[in-house]
Amino acid sequence: MDIIIGFILSFAVLLLGVLKGWYIGFLLVLCLIIFSIISLRRGNDSKDIIYMAWDGGKKGLIVVKIFLLIGMVTAVWLTAGTVPAIVYYGMKLMNPRFYILFAFLISSTVSYMLGTSFGTVSTVGIALMVMAKGGNINPNLAAGAIISGCYFGDRTSPMSSCANLVSNLTETDLYPMLKKLLKTTILPFLIVGIAYLFLSFKNPLNIIGNEILSDISHTYTINIMVLLPAILMLVLSILKVDVKLSMIISIIIGIIVAKIVQQVPVVSLFKTIILGYNLEPSNPLVNIIKGGGMLSMMKAGFIVFISCAIAGVLNGIDLFNKVNDLFTKINSKSGLFLVTGAVSLFTAAFGGNQSIAIVMTSEIMKMKYEKLEIDKYQLASDIGNTAVILSPLIPWNISNIIPTTTLNVSSLGFIPYAFYLYFPFIINYIYLRISERNS
Repeated sequence: MDIIIGFILSFAVLLLGVLKGWYIGFLLVLCLIIFSIISLRRGNDSKDIIYMAWDGGKKGLIVVKIFLLIGMVTAVWLTAGTVPAIVYYGMKLMNPRFYILFAFLISSTVSYMLGTSFGTVSTVGIALMVMAKGGNINPNLAAGAIISGCYFGDRTSPMSSCANLVSNLTETDLYPMLKKLLKTTILPFLIVGIAYLFLSFKNPLNIIGNEILSDISHTYTINIMVLLPAILMLVLSILKVDVKLSMIISIIIGIIVAKIVQQVPVVSLFKTIILGYNLEPSNPLVNIIKGGGMLSMMKAGFIVFISCAIAGVLNGIDLFNKVNDLFTKINSKSGLFLVTGAVSLFTAAFGGNQSIAIVMTSEIMKMKYEKLEIDKYQLASDIGNTAVILSPLIPWNISNIIPTTTLNVSSLGFIPYAFYLYFPFIINYIYLRISERNS
Protein backbone atom coordinates (compact mmCIF):
# COMPACT_ATOMS: atom_id res chain seq x y z
CA MET A 1 0.00 0.00 0.00
CA ASP A 2 2.82 2.41 0.88
CA ILE A 3 4.39 2.03 -2.56
CA ILE A 4 1.07 2.88 -4.24
CA ILE A 5 0.79 6.01 -2.10
CA GLY A 6 4.40 6.82 -3.03
CA PHE A 7 3.65 6.56 -6.73
CA ILE A 8 0.52 8.70 -6.39
CA LEU A 9 2.40 11.40 -4.47
CA SER A 10 5.33 11.31 -6.91
CA PHE A 11 3.01 11.47 -9.91
CA ALA A 12 1.18 14.46 -8.37
CA VAL A 13 4.47 16.26 -7.67
CA LEU A 14 5.80 15.65 -11.19
CA LEU A 15 2.54 16.55 -12.92
CA LEU A 16 2.18 19.78 -10.93
CA GLY A 17 5.79 20.68 -11.62
CA VAL A 18 5.51 20.03 -15.35
CA LEU A 19 2.31 22.08 -15.60
CA LYS A 20 3.95 24.92 -13.63
CA GLY A 21 7.13 24.74 -15.70
CA TRP A 22 9.40 23.91 -12.75
CA TYR A 23 12.75 22.21 -13.28
CA ILE A 24 11.99 18.49 -13.18
CA GLY A 25 15.36 17.58 -11.66
CA PHE A 26 14.38 19.07 -8.28
CA LEU A 27 11.00 17.34 -8.48
CA LEU A 28 12.72 14.01 -9.05
CA VAL A 29 14.80 14.62 -5.92
CA LEU A 30 11.50 14.91 -4.00
CA CYS A 31 10.40 11.61 -5.56
CA LEU A 32 13.70 10.06 -4.51
CA ILE A 33 13.07 11.22 -0.95
CA ILE A 34 9.54 9.78 -1.03
CA PHE A 35 10.73 6.34 -2.11
CA SER A 36 13.67 6.50 0.31
CA ILE A 37 11.21 7.03 3.18
CA ILE A 38 9.23 4.01 1.98
CA SER A 39 12.46 2.02 1.92
CA LEU A 40 13.19 3.11 5.51
CA ARG A 41 9.73 1.99 6.59
CA ARG A 42 10.45 -1.42 5.04
CA GLY A 43 13.51 -1.97 7.22
CA ASN A 44 16.42 -0.65 5.18
CA ASP A 45 18.81 1.68 7.00
CA SER A 46 20.00 4.99 5.58
CA LYS A 47 23.39 3.58 4.47
CA ASP A 48 21.66 0.85 2.46
CA ILE A 49 19.38 3.39 0.80
CA ILE A 50 22.30 5.67 -0.11
CA TYR A 51 24.11 2.67 -1.60
CA MET A 52 21.00 1.63 -3.58
CA ALA A 53 20.57 5.18 -4.92
CA TRP A 54 24.25 5.45 -5.84
CA ASP A 55 24.31 1.98 -7.40
CA GLY A 56 21.42 3.04 -9.63
CA GLY A 57 22.67 6.58 -10.26
CA LYS A 58 26.16 5.60 -11.38
CA LYS A 59 24.63 3.80 -14.37
CA GLY A 60 23.73 7.23 -15.71
CA LEU A 61 27.16 8.80 -15.19
CA ILE A 62 28.55 7.65 -18.53
CA VAL A 63 25.54 9.28 -20.20
CA VAL A 64 26.23 12.52 -18.29
CA LYS A 65 29.65 12.60 -19.98
CA ILE A 66 27.93 12.17 -23.34
CA PHE A 67 25.51 14.98 -22.43
CA LEU A 68 28.39 17.38 -21.76
CA LEU A 69 30.04 16.48 -25.07
CA ILE A 70 26.73 16.95 -26.91
CA GLY A 71 26.40 20.41 -25.35
CA MET A 72 29.90 21.28 -26.53
CA VAL A 73 29.32 19.89 -30.04
CA THR A 74 26.04 21.79 -30.42
CA ALA A 75 27.60 25.08 -29.27
CA VAL A 76 30.60 24.65 -31.60
CA TRP A 77 28.46 23.64 -34.59
CA LEU A 78 26.25 26.70 -34.07
CA THR A 79 29.27 29.01 -33.74
CA ALA A 80 31.06 27.50 -36.75
CA GLY A 81 27.94 27.92 -38.90
CA THR A 82 27.47 24.16 -39.30
CA VAL A 83 23.87 24.04 -38.09
CA PRO A 84 22.90 27.26 -39.93
CA ALA A 85 24.44 25.77 -43.10
CA ILE A 86 22.43 22.55 -42.71
CA VAL A 87 19.27 24.66 -42.34
CA TYR A 88 20.29 26.87 -45.27
CA TYR A 89 21.06 24.07 -47.73
CA GLY A 90 18.09 22.01 -46.56
CA MET A 91 15.68 24.86 -47.22
CA LYS A 92 17.40 25.69 -50.50
CA LEU A 93 16.76 22.16 -51.71
CA MET A 94 13.17 22.13 -50.48
CA ASN A 95 10.39 21.94 -53.05
CA PRO A 96 7.34 23.84 -51.70
CA ARG A 97 5.02 21.20 -53.18
CA PHE A 98 6.57 18.59 -50.88
CA TYR A 99 6.93 20.70 -47.74
CA ILE A 100 5.56 18.09 -45.29
CA LEU A 101 7.89 15.38 -46.57
CA PHE A 102 10.88 17.75 -46.56
CA ALA A 103 10.03 18.92 -43.02
CA PHE A 104 10.27 15.31 -41.88
CA LEU A 105 13.43 14.52 -43.86
CA ILE A 106 15.29 17.71 -42.89
CA SER A 107 14.40 17.27 -39.21
CA SER A 108 15.48 13.62 -39.37
CA THR A 109 18.82 14.55 -40.93
CA VAL A 110 19.56 17.28 -38.41
CA SER A 111 18.48 15.14 -35.44
CA TYR A 112 20.74 12.32 -36.62
CA MET A 113 23.69 14.70 -36.88
CA LEU A 114 23.00 16.51 -33.60
CA GLY A 115 21.69 13.47 -31.72
CA THR A 116 19.18 15.61 -29.85
CA SER A 117 15.47 16.16 -30.47
CA PHE A 118 15.42 19.38 -28.42
CA GLY A 119 18.41 20.81 -30.30
CA THR A 120 16.74 19.98 -33.60
CA VAL A 121 13.35 21.44 -32.77
CA SER A 122 14.90 24.64 -31.41
CA THR A 123 16.92 25.26 -34.59
CA VAL A 124 15.64 23.82 -37.86
CA GLY A 125 12.25 23.07 -36.26
CA ILE A 126 11.51 26.73 -35.60
CA ALA A 127 12.64 27.70 -39.10
CA LEU A 128 10.37 25.08 -40.67
CA MET A 129 7.43 26.15 -38.51
CA VAL A 130 7.90 29.80 -39.50
CA MET A 131 7.65 28.68 -43.13
CA ALA A 132 4.55 26.57 -42.42
CA LYS A 133 2.68 29.38 -40.71
CA GLY A 134 3.60 31.78 -43.49
CA GLY A 135 2.61 29.29 -46.17
CA ASN A 136 -0.88 28.40 -44.87
CA ILE A 137 0.05 24.90 -43.69
CA ASN A 138 -1.91 23.40 -40.78
CA PRO A 139 0.46 24.05 -37.81
CA ASN A 140 -0.40 20.70 -36.19
CA LEU A 141 0.38 18.84 -39.41
CA ALA A 142 3.69 20.67 -39.80
CA ALA A 143 4.55 20.08 -36.12
CA GLY A 144 3.74 16.38 -36.47
CA ALA A 145 6.21 16.00 -39.35
CA ILE A 146 8.88 18.12 -37.63
CA ILE A 147 8.63 16.37 -34.25
CA SER A 148 8.61 12.96 -35.96
CA GLY A 149 11.92 13.85 -37.57
CA CYS A 150 13.30 15.28 -34.33
CA TYR A 151 12.88 11.94 -32.56
CA PHE A 152 14.41 9.94 -35.41
CA GLY A 153 17.87 10.87 -34.13
CA ASP A 154 17.04 9.92 -30.54
CA ARG A 155 16.71 6.30 -31.67
CA THR A 156 19.44 6.00 -34.29
CA SER A 157 22.20 8.58 -33.81
CA PRO A 158 25.48 7.56 -32.12
CA MET A 159 25.48 11.07 -30.62
CA SER A 160 22.06 10.56 -29.04
CA SER A 161 22.02 10.65 -25.24
CA CYS A 162 18.96 8.37 -25.36
CA ALA A 163 20.77 5.78 -27.49
CA ASN A 164 23.78 5.91 -25.20
CA LEU A 165 21.55 5.58 -22.13
CA VAL A 166 19.78 2.54 -23.60
CA SER A 167 23.14 1.01 -24.54
CA ASN A 168 24.50 1.52 -21.02
CA LEU A 169 21.41 0.24 -19.20
CA THR A 170 21.09 -2.88 -21.34
CA GLU A 171 24.85 -3.53 -21.24
CA THR A 172 25.15 -3.58 -25.03
CA ASP A 173 27.81 -2.08 -27.29
CA LEU A 174 26.56 1.10 -28.94
CA TYR A 175 27.22 0.47 -32.64
CA PRO A 176 25.98 -3.16 -32.71
CA MET A 177 22.89 -1.94 -30.84
CA LEU A 178 22.30 0.81 -33.40
CA LYS A 179 22.74 -1.73 -36.20
CA LYS A 180 20.09 -3.93 -34.58
CA LEU A 181 17.81 -0.91 -34.20
CA LEU A 182 18.37 0.10 -37.82
CA LYS A 183 16.74 -3.16 -38.95
CA THR A 184 13.53 -2.09 -37.20
CA THR A 185 13.86 1.48 -38.53
CA ILE A 186 13.99 1.19 -42.32
CA LEU A 187 10.44 -0.04 -43.03
CA PRO A 188 8.68 2.35 -40.59
CA PHE A 189 10.77 5.24 -41.94
CA LEU A 190 9.77 4.45 -45.54
CA ILE A 191 6.09 4.08 -44.64
CA VAL A 192 6.11 7.34 -42.68
CA GLY A 193 7.86 9.05 -45.60
CA ILE A 194 5.20 7.81 -48.02
CA ALA A 195 2.46 9.05 -45.69
CA TYR A 196 4.05 12.50 -45.53
CA LEU A 197 4.51 12.51 -49.31
CA PHE A 198 0.78 11.86 -49.73
CA LEU A 199 -0.05 14.67 -47.27
CA SER A 200 2.37 16.97 -49.12
CA PHE A 201 0.32 16.70 -52.32
CA LYS A 202 -2.76 17.85 -50.43
CA ASN A 203 -0.93 20.55 -48.42
CA PRO A 204 1.59 22.41 -50.63
CA LEU A 205 3.47 25.37 -49.19
CA ASN A 206 2.24 28.64 -50.68
CA ILE A 207 5.49 30.54 -50.10
CA ILE A 208 9.11 29.68 -49.35
CA GLY A 209 11.07 31.17 -46.45
CA ASN A 210 13.43 33.41 -48.44
CA GLU A 211 13.75 35.80 -45.50
CA ILE A 212 15.26 33.08 -43.32
CA LEU A 213 17.72 32.12 -46.05
CA SER A 214 18.71 35.75 -46.49
CA ASP A 215 19.16 36.26 -42.73
CA ILE A 216 21.39 33.18 -42.48
CA SER A 217 23.58 34.24 -45.42
CA HIS A 218 23.98 37.72 -43.89
CA THR A 219 24.84 36.39 -40.43
CA TYR A 220 27.21 33.55 -41.40
CA THR A 221 29.69 32.66 -44.08
CA ILE A 222 28.04 29.63 -45.69
CA ASN A 223 30.20 27.22 -47.69
CA ILE A 224 31.15 23.55 -47.77
CA MET A 225 33.92 24.07 -45.20
CA VAL A 226 31.48 24.89 -42.39
CA LEU A 227 29.89 21.47 -42.91
CA LEU A 228 33.19 19.69 -42.12
CA PRO A 229 32.44 19.09 -38.40
CA ALA A 230 29.15 17.34 -39.30
CA ILE A 231 30.61 15.43 -42.27
CA LEU A 232 33.51 14.25 -40.13
CA MET A 233 31.14 13.14 -37.37
CA LEU A 234 29.08 11.19 -39.90
CA VAL A 235 32.16 9.50 -41.41
CA LEU A 236 33.53 8.54 -37.98
CA SER A 237 30.18 7.04 -36.97
CA ILE A 238 30.15 4.96 -40.18
CA LEU A 239 33.67 3.78 -39.30
CA LYS A 240 32.33 2.95 -35.81
CA VAL A 241 34.87 5.11 -34.01
CA ASP A 242 34.07 5.52 -30.31
CA VAL A 243 31.38 8.19 -30.12
CA LYS A 244 33.15 10.21 -27.41
CA LEU A 245 36.34 10.38 -29.47
CA SER A 246 34.30 11.26 -32.58
CA MET A 247 32.66 14.17 -30.79
CA ILE A 248 35.98 15.44 -29.42
CA ILE A 249 37.49 15.41 -32.94
CA SER A 250 34.39 17.16 -34.32
CA ILE A 251 34.66 19.81 -31.58
CA ILE A 252 38.31 20.49 -32.43
CA ILE A 253 37.56 20.80 -36.16
CA GLY A 254 34.54 22.98 -35.36
CA ILE A 255 36.67 25.33 -33.27
CA ILE A 256 39.14 25.69 -36.16
CA VAL A 257 36.31 26.37 -38.62
CA ALA A 258 34.69 28.91 -36.28
CA LYS A 259 38.00 30.75 -35.93
CA ILE A 260 39.03 30.68 -39.60
CA VAL A 261 35.69 30.93 -41.45
CA GLN A 262 33.41 32.80 -39.05
CA GLN A 263 36.31 34.73 -37.42
CA VAL A 264 35.04 34.14 -33.90
CA PRO A 265 37.45 35.30 -31.15
CA VAL A 266 38.94 32.40 -29.16
CA VAL A 267 37.76 33.78 -25.79
CA SER A 268 34.20 34.18 -27.08
CA LEU A 269 34.31 30.68 -28.55
CA PHE A 270 35.28 28.97 -25.29
CA LYS A 271 32.71 31.03 -23.39
CA THR A 272 30.07 29.77 -25.83
CA ILE A 273 31.17 26.15 -25.31
CA ILE A 274 30.45 26.52 -21.60
CA LEU A 275 27.40 28.83 -21.55
CA GLY A 276 25.80 28.14 -24.94
CA TYR A 277 25.36 30.05 -28.20
CA ASN A 278 23.33 33.23 -28.54
CA LEU A 279 23.12 35.88 -31.23
CA GLU A 280 22.75 39.61 -30.62
CA PRO A 281 19.17 40.59 -29.60
CA SER A 282 18.81 42.67 -32.76
CA ASN A 283 19.56 39.70 -35.05
CA PRO A 284 16.38 38.36 -36.74
CA LEU A 285 17.62 34.80 -36.10
CA VAL A 286 18.03 35.32 -32.34
CA ASN A 287 15.06 33.06 -31.47
CA ILE A 288 15.87 30.43 -34.11
CA ILE A 289 19.60 29.73 -33.91
CA LYS A 290 20.67 29.33 -30.28
CA GLY A 291 21.46 26.77 -27.59
CA GLY A 292 24.07 24.18 -26.71
CA GLY A 293 26.77 24.58 -24.10
CA MET A 294 27.94 22.40 -21.23
CA LEU A 295 25.81 24.11 -18.59
CA SER A 296 22.58 23.50 -20.50
CA MET A 297 23.32 19.78 -20.61
CA MET A 298 24.25 19.53 -16.92
CA LYS A 299 20.57 19.95 -16.05
CA ALA A 300 19.64 17.09 -18.38
CA GLY A 301 22.49 15.01 -16.98
CA PHE A 302 21.25 15.57 -13.43
CA ILE A 303 17.79 14.36 -14.46
CA VAL A 304 19.27 11.13 -15.83
CA PHE A 305 21.36 10.59 -12.69
CA ILE A 306 18.40 11.09 -10.32
CA SER A 307 16.15 8.95 -12.53
CA CYS A 308 18.69 6.12 -12.27
CA ALA A 309 18.97 6.68 -8.50
CA ILE A 310 15.19 6.34 -8.10
CA ALA A 311 15.31 3.12 -10.10
CA GLY A 312 18.07 1.90 -7.78
CA VAL A 313 15.95 2.50 -4.67
CA LEU A 314 12.87 0.87 -6.26
CA ASN A 315 14.97 -2.11 -7.26
CA GLY A 316 16.29 -2.29 -3.68
CA ILE A 317 12.76 -2.73 -2.29
CA ASP A 318 12.18 -5.48 -4.86
CA LEU A 319 9.51 -3.55 -6.77
CA PHE A 320 10.70 -4.59 -10.23
CA ASN A 321 10.61 -8.29 -9.34
CA LYS A 322 7.04 -7.91 -8.13
CA VAL A 323 6.04 -6.10 -11.32
CA ASN A 324 7.66 -8.88 -13.34
CA ASP A 325 5.42 -11.39 -11.56
CA LEU A 326 2.50 -9.79 -13.42
CA PHE A 327 4.01 -10.96 -16.72
CA THR A 328 4.35 -14.66 -15.94
CA LYS A 329 1.98 -15.67 -18.76
CA ILE A 330 3.90 -13.66 -21.38
CA ASN A 331 6.16 -16.03 -23.31
CA SER A 332 6.29 -14.68 -26.87
CA LYS A 333 8.43 -11.89 -28.36
CA SER A 334 5.35 -10.05 -29.63
CA GLY A 335 3.64 -10.26 -26.24
CA LEU A 336 6.79 -9.08 -24.51
CA PHE A 337 7.12 -6.18 -26.97
CA LEU A 338 3.50 -5.19 -26.31
CA VAL A 339 4.07 -5.25 -22.55
CA THR A 340 7.27 -3.21 -22.97
CA GLY A 341 5.23 -0.60 -24.82
CA ALA A 342 2.60 -0.51 -22.08
CA VAL A 343 5.26 -0.22 -19.35
CA SER A 344 7.02 2.57 -21.24
CA LEU A 345 3.78 4.56 -21.56
CA PHE A 346 3.12 4.13 -17.84
CA THR A 347 6.63 5.17 -16.82
CA ALA A 348 6.57 8.09 -19.29
CA ALA A 349 3.28 9.24 -17.76
CA PHE A 350 4.54 8.72 -14.21
CA GLY A 351 8.02 10.19 -14.62
CA GLY A 352 7.16 13.10 -16.87
CA ASN A 353 10.40 12.76 -18.82
CA GLN A 354 11.93 10.48 -21.43
CA SER A 355 14.93 9.52 -19.31
CA ILE A 356 12.97 8.01 -16.43
CA ALA A 357 10.78 6.13 -18.93
CA ILE A 358 13.89 4.58 -20.48
CA VAL A 359 15.49 3.81 -17.10
CA MET A 360 12.43 2.28 -15.46
CA THR A 361 11.29 0.35 -18.54
CA SER A 362 14.76 -1.14 -18.85
CA GLU A 363 14.94 -2.11 -15.17
CA ILE A 364 11.43 -3.57 -15.12
CA MET A 365 11.70 -5.58 -18.35
CA LYS A 366 15.30 -6.83 -18.37
CA MET A 367 14.58 -9.69 -15.92
CA LYS A 368 11.72 -10.98 -18.07
CA TYR A 369 13.89 -10.88 -21.20
CA GLU A 370 16.60 -12.80 -19.34
CA LYS A 371 14.10 -15.45 -18.16
CA LEU A 372 12.93 -15.99 -21.74
CA GLU A 373 16.58 -16.06 -22.89
CA ILE A 374 16.06 -13.15 -25.26
CA ASP A 375 19.35 -11.35 -25.92
CA LYS A 376 20.14 -7.88 -24.61
CA TYR A 377 20.23 -6.36 -28.08
CA GLN A 378 16.59 -7.30 -28.60
CA LEU A 379 15.75 -5.59 -25.29
CA ALA A 380 17.66 -2.50 -26.38
CA SER A 381 15.88 -2.48 -29.74
CA ASP A 382 12.48 -2.88 -28.08
CA ILE A 383 13.18 0.02 -25.71
CA GLY A 384 14.23 2.11 -28.72
CA ASN A 385 10.88 1.34 -30.33
CA THR A 386 8.85 2.04 -27.18
CA ALA A 387 10.15 4.23 -24.34
CA VAL A 388 12.33 6.44 -26.56
CA ILE A 389 9.63 7.42 -29.06
CA LEU A 390 6.36 6.86 -27.16
CA SER A 391 7.23 9.32 -24.37
CA PRO A 392 6.36 12.41 -26.50
CA LEU A 393 2.79 11.07 -26.81
CA ILE A 394 2.20 11.93 -23.13
CA PRO A 395 1.01 15.59 -23.06
CA TRP A 396 2.62 16.40 -19.69
CA ASN A 397 5.92 14.68 -20.51
CA ILE A 398 8.88 17.02 -21.03
CA SER A 399 9.60 15.36 -24.38
CA ASN A 400 6.18 16.61 -25.51
CA ILE A 401 6.07 19.96 -23.73
CA ILE A 402 9.41 21.35 -24.91
CA PRO A 403 8.91 20.69 -28.66
CA THR A 404 5.28 21.84 -28.67
CA THR A 405 6.08 24.95 -26.62
CA THR A 406 9.02 25.74 -28.90
CA LEU A 407 6.84 25.37 -32.00
CA ASN A 408 3.84 27.04 -30.32
CA VAL A 409 1.36 24.25 -31.07
CA SER A 410 -1.08 22.16 -29.03
CA SER A 411 0.42 19.32 -26.96
CA LEU A 412 -2.38 17.08 -28.29
CA GLY A 413 -3.12 18.49 -31.76
CA PHE A 414 0.14 17.38 -33.40
CA ILE A 415 -0.07 13.74 -32.21
CA PRO A 416 -2.31 12.37 -35.02
CA TYR A 417 0.27 13.63 -37.54
CA ALA A 418 3.42 12.54 -35.65
CA PHE A 419 3.53 9.18 -37.43
CA TYR A 420 7.10 8.33 -36.51
CA LEU A 421 6.26 8.36 -32.80
CA TYR A 422 4.00 5.32 -33.07
CA PHE A 423 4.44 3.70 -36.52
CA PRO A 424 7.69 1.91 -35.51
CA PHE A 425 5.87 0.37 -32.54
CA ILE A 426 2.83 -0.72 -34.59
CA ILE A 427 4.83 -2.03 -37.56
CA ASN A 428 7.31 -3.95 -35.42
CA TYR A 429 4.52 -5.51 -33.38
CA ILE A 430 2.81 -6.66 -36.59
CA TYR A 431 6.13 -8.01 -37.88
CA LEU A 432 6.71 -10.01 -34.68
CA ARG A 433 3.18 -11.45 -34.83
CA ILE A 434 3.59 -12.52 -38.45
CA SER A 435 7.03 -14.03 -37.71
CA GLU A 436 5.56 -16.08 -34.86
CA ARG A 437 2.70 -17.39 -36.98
CA ASN A 438 5.08 -18.44 -39.75
CA SER A 439 7.57 -20.13 -37.44
